[in-house]
Amino acid sequence: MRHSRVVPHLGRRRLEGLLVAATLSACGRGAPATVATPAPQGSARTVPATSTAPVRAKHMLFRVHGRNGSTVYLLGSVHLLSPEESKLPAEVDSAFTHARTIAFETSLDSVQKRAPELLALARYPAGTTLQSSLSPAGLARADSLLKLYGIPLAQVSLFKPWFVSLLMSQVVMQRAHFQAQYGVDMQINAWAHRDGKPTIGLEPVDFQIHLFDRIPPADQEKMITTSSGPDSSAHMLTAIKDAWVSGNVSMLDSLLNRATDPSPTFFKMMVADRNRSWIPKIEELLNAKGDALVVVGAAHLVGKQGLVALLEAKGYSVEQM
Repeated sequence: MRHSRVVPHLGRRRLEGLLVAATLSACGRGAPATVATPAPQGSARTVPATSTAPVRAKHMLFRVHGRNGSTVYLLGSVHLLSPEESKLPAEVDSAFTHARTIAFETSLDSVQKRAPELLALARYPAGTTLQSSLSPAGLARADSLLKLYGIPLAQVSLFKPWFVSLLMSQVVMQRAHFQAQYGVDMQINAWAHRDGKPTIGLEPVDFQIHLFDRIPPADQEKMITTSSGPDSSAHMLTAIKDAWVSGNVSMLDSLLNRATDPSPTFFKMMVADRNRSWIPKIEELLNAKGDALVVVGAAHLVGKQGLVALLEAKGYSVEQM
C-alpha cells in the first residue's frame, strides 16, 4: 500500500474551493466526514472500489401526495458525483418538469458566494491551533491519519477539526473523480436557472454556514479520529454511490446514518433536528397550488427519523419512484 503522494501547498483560493465542494457534499447528510469515517464491518471486503453500480429498479425519488391535489417530489441527493454517474434518470427530469417550485436545503448560490465566511469560521482564533485543541491521543491519531491522506499536520494547524475532516473527505472524492458540478443539487440548480424556475431554501443560509462550527469539540475530534484511512473511505464512497444509484433505502440509512455518526448528539443536531424543522415548510408546499421538487441530501430521507417516515407519520401517502 503506497501513500507517498503529497498534497501541494493549499493556497487560499484552493482552500475556498475545497471547502465549498466538501460543504456541498456534506451538508445533506449532516456530517462533513461523509467518506472519512469507518465503513461498516466487512464493507471493505464486500464492496470493491471498482464495483459496478446495479441496474436502477428504484430511485432516490419519492412522490408525496398533498391533501389538496398538489404533489411534492422528494429527491435524495448525492452532492458530488463522477462524470460517469452524473446523468440523472428520466423520472427526475419528469419531476422537475412538473414542479413549479424547486426547494433545496438552502440557497446553493448564496453558499458559494459566501465561501470566504466559511473559511473564516474554519480558522482558529489567534493563539489556538489544531495541535493545542485536540487531546494527546487525538492529536497522535490525527497526525498519523493525515499522513495517509497526504496532508501535513502543519499545513492544517490553523484550522478546526470539522474543516480538516472536510478536507480529508474532499481528497478522497477528488481521487475518485467526484466533482460538485456533477452533483444532483448543482445539476438541478442549473436546470432551475436555465428554465427560470423559482428556488427556495428550507433553512436560512446563515444557519447552514454556521452549522459545522456549532458541532461540539469532542464530536469534531471524532470526525477526524474515527477515520480508518483513505482506502476504507474510498470503499465507503463507492458503497454510498451504488446504494444511491439503485435506490437502496436501507443501505443508505446504514451507510449514512446508523453506521457512521460520531455520537447520538451529533446525529440529532446535524440530521434529525433539521428534518423536523423542514416538515412545516414541506407541508406548505403540499398545501400550495402546483407541484414542487425538494432536493436534500439522501441521508435526510431515510431511516426512522427521515423525512419520508415523518411525513408518513403525519398521514401523507409517500411512494418511492
